[in-house]
Amino acid sequence: MKLSRWSDILQKIRQSTRFALIGLGVLAVCLLFIQSDQMPLSSLVRSQHSVTLNFVVPNDEAPQWQSLIDEFETIHPNILIDLVNLRDSGAIKPQDPRAVKQLYIDSLTFKQEPFYDLVFMDVIWVPEFAENGLIQELQLQPSDAEKEFLIDDVKGGTYQNKLYRLPVRSDVGWLYYRADLLKDAGVDPPETFEQLSAISQKLQNQELPWGYLWQGRQAEAIVAMFVEVLHGHGGFWIQPETRSVGLDQPEAIAAVRFLHGTMFGKHPISPKALTAQREDETLESFLEGKAAFLRNWSYVLPRANLTDSDIRNKIGVKPMVHASGYTGAGCQGGWGLGIAQRTKHPDEAWQAVQFFTSAAAQRKLFLAASNGLPTRRELFQDPQLVKRYSHYPAFLHFFEHQKPHSVVLRPAIPQYAQASCILQKYLHTILTQENPNIEQEMKDAARDTQILLEWLKGNPKVEGCPNDR
Repeated sequence: MKLSRWSDILQKIRQSTRFALIGLGVLAVCLLFIQSDQMPLSSLVRSQHSVTLNFVVPNDEAPQWQSLIDEFETIHPNILIDLVNLRDSGAIKPQDPRAVKQLYIDSLTFKQEPFYDLVFMDVIWVPEFAENGLIQELQLQPSDAEKEFLIDDVKGGTYQNKLYRLPVRSDVGWLYYRADLLKDAGVDPPETFEQLSAISQKLQNQELPWGYLWQGRQAEAIVAMFVEVLHGHGGFWIQPETRSVGLDQPEAIAAVRFLHGTMFGKHPISPKALTAQREDETLESFLEGKAAFLRNWSYVLPRANLTDSDIRNKIGVKPMVHASGYTGAGCQGGWGLGIAQRTKHPDEAWQAVQFFTSAAAQRKLFLAASNGLPTRRELFQDPQLVKRYSHYPAFLHFFEHQKPHSVVLRPAIPQYAQASCILQKYLHTILTQENPNIEQEMKDAARDTQILLEWLKGNPKVEGCPNDR
């Protein structure tokens, strides 16, 4: 058959209905092939025109992000979010903040895979990451952010007057107390360290094993607790502006003496086991009714008021107590999002940061979990959230109207990790000895901290602490 004849036949087939059906059949086979490879057609089409943003979070909170990611990808069909914790295979599962930080350090400093575009940061990481050029300055001035977010959370994301992190979740240290037992004893909640000790001893004599629980493990927990006691004695740890160190000053010595005395004094109000305990362990003892007072973070109240709690609706909360003539304060904590300096998609990353820190996203996050606090003012008055967390309006009033202001931030210095390790080491040494030389130990702590600030300025190396946080 001649070539021209074949051409005529093919032309007729091409124009026929039968050819259309054949074409549909071929398409169906292709679709089956795609499905057999577990790749939806929509994903195949979208992947040709989208970018992917990666980040990682502490593994226990990864499931809470899934619905937010799904919503974001629906609104922004050309931006995919890869939370590496949630990958089906080869998922990274960091179990604590220190592991999360190391993953970001390895990726952003040493360019190890996976590469992260978004950076989910603890408040204490911001100065180090910003100083070493790991994160970008955000497209928002701190003064503008303060119009919508809690001021202390914005300050925690600011370094040298530049904003590097928008807050997703806030936290503050509080003093929790058994309101029912104080009422039965005819005493008001304490305002000073002396009153805290006296009430603790009174309730211990009546029915409780211990008066006051706090965190003493050699980890970040002991530092967060200590800065509150230090502030309550009128002292300071490090002044970032002047780089002065106050650990050897009389106020710091008095703060350490108070903590040591709670365990080794004439009438102990705290168990020696605290020097090996973190927040979750001290909370468990408090929930079991073993103490009158507990220093801990914002998640305590929702957990204590669960329907199966033995102390449901029996506890109160207030700022940390203080020495006479000074004021109490809670340590600022919390997590937020920033943008990696080396990301190839800064505009898309900024859209993601804005979405995940929005009021709608935070509302969904805190309706799903009670860990921490929102960071946007409006959410403390949100009917849905207030119905579930009735203490929100009172907390907002405290943050915005308490005079003098009663939230203390840990020092915003690039060497924070190393400075924290120094303080942890010396505090733990003192608090595990019955007769330590407190003055000399704190003098040594101040000396080592001053050397760090003078000779290791800008050093990106993280020495790490013995324990996880």
